[in-house]
Amino acid sequence: MRSLPLFHHHIQGKADAAWVTFIPGIGNDASFWAVHAEILAEHFQVLTFDPWGHNLSPLPPEPCSFQSIVDGVVALWDHLGIKKSSVVGLGFGGSVSLSLGLAYPERIEKIVACCCRPRQPDDRHEFWRERCAKAQANGLDKLGDVTVDRWLSTEFRASHPEVDQQLRAMIKRTTVEGYCAYVNAFIEMDFSHQLGQITAPVLLLAAEHDHGGGPVEDMQTMAAQLPNARLEIIHGSGHICNFEAPDQVTQYLTNFFNP
Repeated sequence: MRSLPLFHHHIQGKADAAWVTFIPGIGNDASFWAVHAEILAEHFQVLTFDPWGHNLSPLPPEPCSFQSIVDGVVALWDHLGIKKSSVVGLGFGGSVSLSLGLAYPERIEKIVACCCRPRQPDDRHEFWRERCAKAQANGLDKLGDVTVDRWLSTEFRASHPEVDQQLRAMIKRTTVEGYCAYVNAFIEMDFSHQLGQITAPVLLLAAEHDHGGGPVEDMQTMAAQLPNARLEIIHGSGHICNFEAPDQVTQYLTNFFNP
């Protein structure tokens, strides 16, 4: 593995317990999983981090491929002396979590992958290229607002203004370089034909109203290909299910990690 910059990170939890690492996605940082990280920290050692070019982490290496991002997680584990960890991610973070189980099976205990895919459909590539072009032209302020408007329904934003503002502020802490590096890695990503090689126990969480990030039908297809997986549906939620349905996600996480 080539030398990679370390992610800015935070550790909390019970000393000497098993590790759980929360994997952030595009435009996300360590705060994205803060609520669930704190809950799991009662029984586990928990690692959260900012992706390259997001919040307090250094800019991404050049080149920055999808495999670079996967390797970056393991480089952080090596730096911290973490031999094995479970992983949790949503969207691109869910895809990275699954790919860690594929590329580094000896380092993975369990995987929770929410609202994700093993590859982006061809008709989504242009969508993401346009997002990157808008970020390069105008920065992340306007794009952050557009993104949260897509992530959360009008009704949810009106009834949870604190979540609305938290997510907007989080995306706006992202650099253009970090955002576009992760977008390009997302477009490049494709491990769809290797899913059957992931042997770790996998919990897939699909959101009932997620029509873009990881639709229920796509996650059902993925579940059928994974040899040691189960799929659960988060009812009444869109893509950002850890914010729209935090209690349901908490129940599934605690049951999966404490069977």
